[in-house]
Amino acid sequence: MTRSDIDPPEGIPQGVITALKDSSDNQLREIIHYAQQLLEDHPSLTDAIESRLGEDLVRIEDYGEYTIVIVERPDETGEARGPFAYRVKWESTVDGEEGQYRWHYLGKVHGDTGGG
Repeated sequence: MTRSDIDPPEGIPQGVITALKDSSDNQLREIIHYAQQLLEDHPSLTDAIESRLGEDLVRIEDYGEYTIVIVERPDETGEARGPFAYRVKWESTVDGEEGQYRWHYLGKVHGDTGGG
């Protein structure tokens, strides 16, 4: 396979694609090293998610773009106790400097939740 046969991943800015294609092997190795350092410097979504008021985190599963969070409500009884599943995703503001976690309710979890 030649370099011209390689399709870049979706979502990569054209300027980055061009710069990578124009880089030497040594530069590409340095870019990979730099990108790995940046990736390690970013806290994972699972490390940053905290339980909300009245809920305990039971399990967190990282899927890259989003995280599945299973919670229980210890002060509730019966069906209101849970566990409940949410898809949690970080959403930046328009300027990209701020943002917040968006919790999207998926439903009640039935069966083993994998908690403690």
